Parts: sequence; C-alpha cells; structure tokens
Amino acid sequence: MLPPSFTSLYRLFLRTSSASVLHQSLAVKNIRSLWRPIFADAAHVFKKLQANPSDQALQNWLTDWETRMDRTLSILYASATSRGLPHQLTRNLSQLFHAEYDRMSSRRCPVWNSQLPQNAREYQIPVPDTTPKALNKEEKARQAKYLDERAWNALGFAVSMAENRDRLSLGRVVVKGKLWQN
Repeated sequence: MLPPSFTSLYRLFLRTSSASVLHQSLAVKNIRSLWRPIFADAAHVFKKLQANPSDQALQNWLTDWETRMDRTLSILYASATSRGLPHQLTRNLSQLFHAEYDRMSSRRCPVWNSQLPQNAREYQIPVPDTTPKALNKEEKARQAKYLDERAWNALGFAVSMAENRDRLSLGRVVVKGKLWQN
C-alpha cells in the first residue's frame, strides 16, 4: 500500500496539471500521460522501500524525486495562475507529447488476423518499386525521417539539461505496445 503522502501528492498533481492547461480535455490527458511513468516509478520505489526500509540508495532517490516534484508542482501552479512562460511551457509540452505519441504510435507492427489464410495479401512482402520517381520519393522520406529523429534527439537532450539544471521533472513519453525493431 502506498503512503498517504504519495497519494496526496499525486491527487494534487492531477488537480494542478488540469488547471495548468485550463482544463482542456486533450491537453489534460497529454500532460497526465507525460508524468504518469514518473509517478509509476516512484510508486515502485515506495513499495521496494516498504520491503527494505534500510536501503539508502532508494531513500536518496526518493528524496531527490520529492524535490523534483515540488519544483514541478510550482511550475504547474504558476502555469495555472498566469499566462506567462510557465503556461507556454506546459501548453508546448502537451503539444509535443501529442506529436511524439502520434509519431511513435505510427510505427506499430501489423496485427495478425487469424481469420485470414496464411497466403493473404496483407502478409505478403510488397515488391519494391524501382522506378526513379519511387526511389526519389523513398530517399526523401528517409531523409525526412532522419531529420525528424535528429530533431527529437536534440530536443530530448535540451529537456534533459533543463531538468538537471533546475532539478525538476518535465515528464517522459511512453508508448504501450510493440514497436518496430529496426
């Protein structure tokens, strides 16, 4: 069982995150999904600490996490009360989460349909088109994907630096399900 301080902090986070994006349903969903994995990790640490209360490394992690959450809540509260930089930050985080989730979700593996025969057209590997126009289109798509991945890596690096400098948490994108393994 989780301690009341943790559940109280999570409920406070839920209310503050909703207010920080002006109770817009999609933005609230995005913001909550962005921070949900961080709270899930903290819940696992709480459960491990209940089993082994003398683990100093977990206690240090939990202390650092509480500091980060305090600062995160202060940014969310500032976002809820003013329309300045904190509000723009939370709005942009919500939009970035939505874009990244769509980008990662579009790379899912196809689902097997047991009702189709084994030699159905859906399971056949398509023959690549070798015309110059198709090759040029494929090359442009590959370059766009490369640029997209480089931009997201740079953005992730900037977010990581901001989190570590100010000792706060800006969330994490997690997509459930299997993705293509390249």
